[in-house]
Amino acid sequence: DKRGMQIKGRNELDFSGIHLSNASISHAFAEGLNFRDAEVVGCHFEEGDFSRADFSNTVFTNTKFNKTILTDASFDGATFVNCNLNRVNLVNADFRLKEIRETVVYGLSAWDLKTSPEMKQSKLVIEKSYDLYSDIIASGKIPMMVDDIEMAQFVYYLSSHKNLRKMINILNSKGVLLLGKFKDGGLEHLYKLMDWFKKRGYTPMLFDFDRPDNLDYTETVITMAALSKFIVADLSGGSVPQELYASLSSFEKPVIVYSNQPAYSMFKDIKRKNRFSFDFVFTDEKDFYEKMETNVNEAEKGHAQIAHDLIDSHG
Repeated sequence: DKRGMQIKGRNELDFSGIHLSNASISHAFAEGLNFRDAEVVGCHFEEGDFSRADFSNTVFTNTKFNKTILTDASFDGATFVNCNLNRVNLVNADFRLKEIRETVVYGLSAWDLKTSPEMKQSKLVIEKSYDLYSDIIASGKIPMMVDDIEMAQFVYYLSSHKNLRKMINILNSKGVLLLGKFKDGGLEHLYKLMDWFKKRGYTPMLFDFDRPDNLDYTETVITMAALSKFIVADLSGGSVPQELYASLSSFEKPVIVYSNQPAYSMFKDIKRKNRFSFDFVFTDEKDFYEKMETNVNEAEKGHAQIAHDLIDSHG
């Protein structure tokens, strides 16, 4: 009813400043709960929904969360010490904590998690466990740990050779690196092209983020190109010729280049060195996507041929 709709997402319960100790809370539905400035010690939250709840400045100690939904919740200024965040959902949460340490973060879902460079992070356990950090250490085991919650899943995958191989195989079977200009409507065009590839089952990648500290821009593009199935490049981008030449000088990879005018003169040198280079000139949007479809099919054939050649060479 109308009253229920008003309460949903804006829970009227106010537990701000509460001291909660040794409590077990199971399957609670408390969206929008006010739980700021609280102290939670030795508690256990099991499969509850605390979406959009306010946990600002709350201190969690010796506390376990299992399969708890915390999407869009605020933990601004909060602290976690010796806790277990097993398989919790923190999608789009404000996680600008004061500190998090000695806490299990295995299975944590952290898409669009908002963090702060000032938050203190240390001894975050990335191994599957339902125990607290103190219990794990007391058992004599030193678990695998990281000091950055956003790196947790990535490091976990790197630590597992099978998972790392699977991740690389997925990128090499679906990844498409898009290169082009960002100004004068270029970025909007690339985003639209990303959607076009997504609808066809690909995983498009666009270098629109700050370069890593220890790589220059060209090296970053080369790294992303190496993980891709093939490269698609808009020649109107001023740095694209350099990025293409650097990438295709390092390995053989199908590449599709396009422009609304004939390809730059040195592209023929790339085509001579890379047997799977394709280019086309388009007149309008309809013509562009029709020709892109044709060239993607050719790039797929090129990728299959490269894979076949590798099998012949390496078994």
